[in-house]
Amino acid sequence: MAEVLTTVRDLRTESSNAATIRLDLGGTAFAYRPGQYITIDPHQFEDLAAEIREREAQRGRPMGPGYFSLSSDGLDESLLEFTVKLPVDGPPGMLPKYLLAGLDTGRKLRLAGPGGKYGLPDAPPPGISGFVHLCAGSGIAPNRGMIRHALARKWPLKHLLLVQDRDEGEVLFRKELAELAAHHPDQFRVRRIYTRTSKERIDVDRLRSEAAGWLELSSAWVFICGPNQARPVGPGFVDRLRHALGVELGLAADRIRTE
Repeated sequence: MAEVLTTVRDLRTESSNAATIRLDLGGTAFAYRPGQYITIDPHQFEDLAAEIREREAQRGRPMGPGYFSLSSDGLDESLLEFTVKLPVDGPPGMLPKYLLAGLDTGRKLRLAGPGGKYGLPDAPPPGISGFVHLCAGSGIAPNRGMIRHALARKWPLKHLLLVQDRDEGEVLFRKELAELAAHHPDQFRVRRIYTRTSKERIDVDRLRSEAAGWLELSSAWVFICGPNQARPVGPGFVDRLRHALGVELGLAADRIRTE
């Protein structure tokens, strides 16, 4: 992956514990597909030097870079965006916490990338009815860029976005995506699902209900992105849905993309 030096343009608050960091490329070429990721080496920040040394001594190995999905749409060649969200029920990671609190406008930030196969193809694929985006928490970030890119490029395919959060306080891109759906009612739908307040979660039955009469699931591509830690009650978000889509909907593995 190539390294580039960027400048912080601004930070846009998304929720009480999340923000989108907007970077100016300053004329540097950085080709990527919406949905890919970048890496950031924490060693570049002098403010973190003491904490890094302590952690590396405890672990007995060097600290690696942090991985962050791009949330930008690739339409403005001078701009990169990635969205950082801190956990609400656990200690924040050192690098994400620093990025949200320690980056002022004009600050230099070195990153490497892009990486990953998650994302849109280069052109609308033939024989596809549309794209289904199943996201949880900050997993919406790369899909936000993908959806914006395809709609701006006037791809004819539909997008159905189902987002799972614990409650309304954790919602990312609320106003932006609502406005995008209002401007593209025949191509984009977004549905919000809350596990804590409404006791719901994304599953195949809910997907069938939201897609009925609007998007043919048997000929769609599905993108799944979200936390994937296994839980006492079963597999993580990505593994659970990937299995369900194959077993209950009969979708072939090559129709399912995971981050």
